[in-house]
Amino acid sequence: MRYHLVIPHGIWPDAELQSQITADLKLPALGQMLGRGQSLPARAQSWHDWLAERFEVPGLPVAPLTMGVDLPDAEPGYWLRADPVHLHVGRDQLSLQDGHSFPISQADADGLVHSLNQLFSEDGYHFVAATPQHWYLRVPQDPRLICTPVDTVNGRNIDPFLPKGPDALQWHRALNEIQMLFYTHPVNDAREARGEPPISSVWFWGGGQWPLSRTPVLPTARVVADDPLVQALARAARVQADPLPARMEGLPAQDTMIVLSALGTELVANDPQGWRDAWQKLELTWFAPLLESLKSGRINSVAFSLPEAGLAVEADRSLRWKFWKGSRLPWPNR
Repeated sequence: MRYHLVIPHGIWPDAELQSQITADLKLPALGQMLGRGQSLPARAQSWHDWLAERFEVPGLPVAPLTMGVDLPDAEPGYWLRADPVHLHVGRDQLSLQDGHSFPISQADADGLVHSLNQLFSEDGYHFVAATPQHWYLRVPQDPRLICTPVDTVNGRNIDPFLPKGPDALQWHRALNEIQMLFYTHPVNDAREARGEPPISSVWFWGGGQWPLSRTPVLPTARVVADDPLVQALARAARVQADPLPARMEGLPAQDTMIVLSALGTELVANDPQGWRDAWQKLELTWFAPLLESLKSGRINSVAFSLPEAGLAVEADRSLRWKFWKGSRLPWPNR
């Protein structure tokens, strides 16, 4: 039996802050498995690029993938994600805060989307708030946009990540119109009265044709994940992803890919202390029990993939004897 642990968002975007966060972070079980295991071919890449390769879905069209869960009866055509975001006004830039990191009710989402559909009715655009955080936009044709996933932009200046392509300026103007509409919208007035951050704009990304023209390929017999995109990929591959159990002992007794997404939650919240704490919790509830199971022979091997770190390692029972090999952690000088 082989487990494959996938740990996205294992690199903090600010290298200097990462050095401070991880300077005295103790992860002995993970360090032993990474240090004594066999390195596998890997390169540093984004979480979405890793998923696109692993599930054999070029370009990773996130909107039609997640629509399989959120909007399975949607009208065929080209759809984009148009997720709600808060824009923080700095001295010389706008930085983005993902809608998953602050409260949004379905009523707020519906009220803003209703106004968006009124504003863009003549353009043939149709917005849908499938969930409070997952909004979609159907457009008359492929806009040929190059977009950046919202989690990549989270906490950063939006300017370098604005949509690119032949008609990019048209989409920049649309974003400006949306910001002006939302600035004086009654929904945001009510949110600010409640002490909630206003929904400043939407973020376009993840476009593709619905229904999907290509079925994802499942990389292993079972998938265990709470990550919505991984669940959507599994569903599109006609398999149901199992929810992540609280502890390793709840895993199925067969070859399984396990996605540990807790670090991404803290990254979206821009909480470096929470990110560090998430590593320590993973050590306690996952890495230490896995190491014990490896040494006892209850499992044959454990593979690790950390996409952003460009790290892939497989450890088996032989690590018990590899005393000469030291500990290894995902960050430089660790």
